[in-house]
Amino acid sequence: MRLQSMVFSTRRLLLAALLVVAAVLWTRINKPVEGEVLLELTRRHGVTTADLLSVLMLAMAVVIAWPSRRRPEPRREPDAPRVAAPPPSAPRNAPAPGPTRPVPGTPPPPPRR
Repeated sequence: MRLQSMVFSTRRLLLAALLVVAAVLWTRINKPVEGEVLLELTRRHGVTTADLLSVLMLAMAVVIAWPSRRRPEPRREPDAPRVAAPPPSAPRNAPAPGPTRPVPGTPPPPPRR
């Protein structure tokens, strides 16, 4: 796998960095809701159930920051108001289809067959 074909997105990296900051902050302020110790690292330190939220945030940061293989789509200009185009078979200056009123002083059109 070549690194040149991978695309890093600034937004994704920013979101991943925010998740890492939130995970670190959560480990500092979660004391009141820590819960049971799941893994004792030392006598005074361990992994609690509340620490699992930080682990989840770190895992999400890794997945979000991982470069994608797709090339980003080029930026498009904002959509301009769209005007309906005439049907391709009608000439540009053709009258609108439908019944027409006779113009005074002109002979009536011939009957259709």
